[in-house]
Amino acid sequence: MIKRWFSSTSRILKPFKIAIVGSGPGGFYTAHHLTNKSPKDLQLNIDFFEKLPTPFGLSRYGVAPDHPEVKNCEEYLIDLMEDKKAHIRFIGNCEIGKDLTLKQLEQNYNSIILAYGCTSNDNKLNIPGSNLKNIISARKFVNWYNGHPEYYEKGKKFIPPPLDKIKTVTIIGNGNVALDVARVLLGSEEHWKGTDISVEAEELLEKSTVEHVRIVARRGIMESAFTNKEIRELFELDNVKFIPLEKGILESVDKSKLGRVDKRRISIIERYNNSTKEGKKSWTLEYLKSPVEFIGDEMVSATTFVVNKPLNDPLKPGKVVSTDQYITEENELVIESIGYQGTPINGFEEIGIWFDNNKLHNKDGRLLSLNSKDKDDHNAIFKKGWYTSGWIKNGPKGVIATTMMDSFDTADKVLEDIANDRFIKVDQEKDIIPKNSITWDNWKTLDNYELNKGKELGKTRYKVCDKQEMLKLVNK
Repeated sequence: MIKRWFSSTSRILKPFKIAIVGSGPGGFYTAHHLTNKSPKDLQLNIDFFEKLPTPFGLSRYGVAPDHPEVKNCEEYLIDLMEDKKAHIRFIGNCEIGKDLTLKQLEQNYNSIILAYGCTSNDNKLNIPGSNLKNIISARKFVNWYNGHPEYYEKGKKFIPPPLDKIKTVTIIGNGNVALDVARVLLGSEEHWKGTDISVEAEELLEKSTVEHVRIVARRGIMESAFTNKEIRELFELDNVKFIPLEKGILESVDKSKLGRVDKRRISIIERYNNSTKEGKKSWTLEYLKSPVEFIGDEMVSATTFVVNKPLNDPLKPGKVVSTDQYITEENELVIESIGYQGTPINGFEEIGIWFDNNKLHNKDGRLLSLNSKDKDDHNAIFKKGWYTSGWIKNGPKGVIATTMMDSFDTADKVLEDIANDRFIKVDQEKDIIPKNSITWDNWKTLDNYELNKGKELGKTRYKVCDKQEMLKLVNK
C-alpha cells in the first residue's frame, strides 16, 4: 500500500525532516516503522526531542526493575541510533514548550509527532482525608524507585514514605502498576539486589517493616485489571503468604462463560487461593470496595470503604452499585493506583491543536485542528503535518506491545500523507537545536558509567538519579 502511494507522486522533498517529541516506546516504535517502511528514494531525517537527559521514557522509568526482559524494547531505539546515526539524532535535556516552542518545530520540520506520554499527573480520589500524610500516588512511588530525576531534584526532592515505620499498606486499584508496587513492598532484599532499582530505594526497602499489603478494587474479580503474568509473579514471591479471598468471590464466577485468558486467570487465583504457603509477609486481593474516607490526625491511620455489589445488568457488564455497608481497615500508608493523566504542552492553542479528555484530539494518529471538534465527522479538519503516538494518543492504557502496534499505525499515516503531499513546507537548512542539549554520544557516556558502576555493585545498572550529576558526567 505504501509503495503504491509513493509511486504516484514526485513532489516529495528530500531529505524529509521529522520531529518526534518523546523518546519512549511510542516515539521509537513510530520512528522504527517510518524508517523500515519508507521507500529507498525517500531520505528521512528524524530528530527525537526528550526533556530528560536520558532516552527510553516509560521503559526506563515505568517498567519494574525485576522485569528486565520488558526493557528489551529499547533495542529498537538503540539500533536506529547506531544503524542510521547519520540521519537520526537524539536531542536530550530539551523540553518542548520551554526550551523550544511548538511553533519553532512547525517552522522547521515537515512532520511533527507528539509522543511524550501520559505520566505527568494522576487521577485523584478527592474524598475526605485525602490531604493526610502518607497518601501518595503509585506514579510518584514508581518514579522514585525507578530513579526518575524529577523525584531526586535538590530542594524539592520527593520524600518517600517512611517504610521503616509502616506495617500495613493499602493499594487502591489492581492494575499491573498496583501489582508492581505490591511486589516492591513485599519482595525480599535478595529479590531486588541485582536489579537497576535506585540505590536509595533499595536501601530504604532493606529497612522496611511492611508486613501486609492490601490490594483493593472497586469492581469484581472478573474486572481485575492485572495480567495473568503479573498476578502469578506476585503469588510466587518467596516467603510471602497470600491470604485467601473473601468467601463468595470465586464462587460467583460462571466458568462456563469464560474465554481462554479469563479462564486461565481464575485457575491461577484458585490454585494459590488454596495454597498452604507460609511467609513473613502477606497480602490480599479485595474486591467490591470503594474508599470513601481516609482517617487520621496528621497521618493516615485507616481507610473506610463502602461495600459494592454487582448490578447484574447484561447491558452494563461489570457495573457495580454501593450498598449501605461500610468497612474500616487500618493502614499507615495508602498508595493510589487509579490511573495516570497527560498534560498539554505550552503553545497548543497558538498552533491550533487541542487537548481533550486526557489525550490529544486525533483521528487514527492525525491531529485534529481546533476547528474540528468531532473526530468522527467526515469533514474533520486535520492539522497538516501533525501527529500523535503512544499514550498521549489514546490515553494511559495498554502495555508496550499495544503501543508498538498503535505506533506503527501512526507511522503509516505519516507516510501516506507524505506521499500525497500533505506535509509542512519548510526551510530544510535551518537547525534550532539548543546548545545545552544532550546528544546520543553524551548519553552513551552516561550509559557506560551506569553499566560499569552497576557491575561493581552487582547490579544490572546503577541509575544516576540526579539531573545535575547526569549533566556533569556527560560533559566530562
